[in-house]
Amino acid sequence: MSEDQSQPDEMRDSYASETLPRLAPPDVYDPVIEAYKKDVDRTLIRENLKLSYAKRLQKLQSYAASAVRLRGAAWRARKS
Repeated sequence: MSEDQSQPDEMRDSYASETLPRLAPPDVYDPVIEAYKKDVDRTLIRENLKLSYAKRLQKLQSYAASAVRLRGAAWRARKS
């Protein structure tokens, strides 16, 4: 690998070490996180992450369009 190719990695690592906070190791127990985890359906997250980026974006756009239609219907119902 040439010196030019390794420079972006070095710059990224340097940037990350200077600006981003250190994350706790994955085995640290946090009661707040544990309290929230019981309310999260992680199977939905896993299923969504199995989709391609394009498919996830398509689902998001469909959801946003549905929200706009629902907002419009609610607005029309209030006016009548």
